[in-house]
Amino acid sequence: MNLQQLQILDAIVHCESLQQAAQKLHKTQPALSMALKKLEQDCGFALLDRSQYRLQLTPAGQRFYLQAQQVLQQSHQLKSLARHLSSGAEPSLRIAFDEAIDLSEYLPVIAAAQQAYPQTELKLSCDYRLKALEKLNSQQADLAVSPWYDVFIGLGDFDTIAVGRFELICVATPQLLSRLGKPLTQHTQLAELPQLVADSDALSFDAGALLPLQSPHRFKVNNSLCMKQALLAHLGWGMVAHYQVQAELEQGTLVQLHPTEFPRFIGGEVHLVRHKHQLLGPVADSIWQQLAGRI
Repeated sequence: MNLQQLQILDAIVHCESLQQAAQKLHKTQPALSMALKKLEQDCGFALLDRSQYRLQLTPAGQRFYLQAQQVLQQSHQLKSLARHLSSGAEPSLRIAFDEAIDLSEYLPVIAAAQQAYPQTELKLSCDYRLKALEKLNSQQADLAVSPWYDVFIGLGDFDTIAVGRFELICVATPQLLSRLGKPLTQHTQLAELPQLVADSDALSFDAGALLPLQSPHRFKVNNSLCMKQALLAHLGWGMVAHYQVQAELEQGTLVQLHPTEFPRFIGGEVHLVRHKHQLLGPVADSIWQQLAGRI
């Protein structure tokens, strides 16, 4: 058996089908089937139960897979160590920001790293409602800057430091609220109006569930710009980052919702996050150390 076979088994277990695993690994289904069959021949027992609609590990396969995961983790750590010990800075560094975060607070640190390591290609992305953490968890990003809740500890093997705070508020246009025909005092009145919600299932965490009310009439949006435009078009009320609508609040085109038993805002810490066993290269380490000194 070899490392590639273990990686194929890992992909199949996570995807629960050969087709999805093949797409994830950019290989053909016959190639994966052949590799899996060879691995089972080397082991001398069946790893997967093929009698169900979705592939599942056999009891023996579960024992084998637990050990295989340790081998794959050690392989990842070894590769990370090799990158750390190699000369020079990282060729590229991927940093994923959550759209609830005001980038202007963190870009000076990114700019300093760019000036110190001009040969490193910095790749920044902004993602909606915890997609930044999901990118990190799926190794599509090297660092993530995201809102942080304690529940995330169980969703990934993360190492984090607090680097700031975020604040989400519920807002609507005066025109939308006028449909109620009376002042908004009770949070249950909002059920009469459409609600704009994030179309995101990142890490299986529903940020909308933090609210004490869910309207039966919903519009789903997949990014913060769409959310803001939909709010201004009177399509519904919704939750946005305070910094994104500060000008509209001052102008009165949006108003913050303050009904009884409704939270004034939902906020918390912003964390810089990496994989716990990841050894940072000089560029990532520079950013980590500078942001760590902010609080």
